[in-house]
Amino acid sequence: MSDELHYPNLANCRVSLRGASGVEQVPVRLPTSCVTAAETVKLPTLYDFALERKVLVAHEERTAAFAGGSSPDEIKKSVLTKMKSVTKAEDGVCVAILED
Repeated sequence: MSDELHYPNLANCRVSLRGASGVEQVPVRLPTSCVTAAETVKLPTLYDFALERKVLVAHEERTAAFAGGSSPDEIKKSVLTKMKSVTKAEDGVCVAILED
């Protein structure tokens, strides 16, 4: 892949620098403070969305685990089993919560 950026919608655009007074003449050279700032500022690394991907994978795994059975009764049973293993609650309490 080429290192060039391709923006077809911007092919005919023109960038013009203007001073604070609105004059369209480009400065002969940039102020030293601008050049120094541009050289010293380090761009942050790109965010790779690893956390979001991990959450989506975990969600898909949980969904697949709960949907292991095709009937609604099997799904309810797997949800109840998972809920009991997490909460350590009695069957009646879990069933009452799930029915609400």
